[in-house]
Amino acid sequence: MNKLFIGLLIVAAGAGVYFFVLKKKNDNPATQIKKEWIIGKWKAEAANDSAFSRYHYDFTKEGNIVRSLNDSAAVADTSHYEWNNKSELVWKETAVDSSGKVFAVVKLTEDSLQVRSKDSVVILFTKMK
Repeated sequence: MNKLFIGLLIVAAGAGVYFFVLKKKNDNPATQIKKEWIIGKWKAEAANDSAFSRYHYDFTKEGNIVRSLNDSAAVADTSHYEWNNKSELVWKETAVDSSGKVFAVVKLTEDSLQVRSKDSVVILFTKMK
């Protein structure tokens, strides 16, 4: 009976070490999103919404998104964004909204952002120079 108990302890310890090493491997900083790359002016390309593509989007450090038509301040409006705990982009109408439209970040680099909505609409943003 003691041998069985010691054997189970060794198996449990081995499994614990395995999962600890696996978690450390998945927490590699290279696989995490560099959220600061979202800051700046972007042009959107959405396959299903040509109106969405006519606008420019300026993401600020403060969490604002200023949407303008051809860089015209006369028709600009502001919405807000934040990151949730799954590193998904949450787009809100106002900063105090408790919910918003959630986008999974497919790709975020210094010059491109690709997001996918819950209903599988893919939007590609390219950074404006």
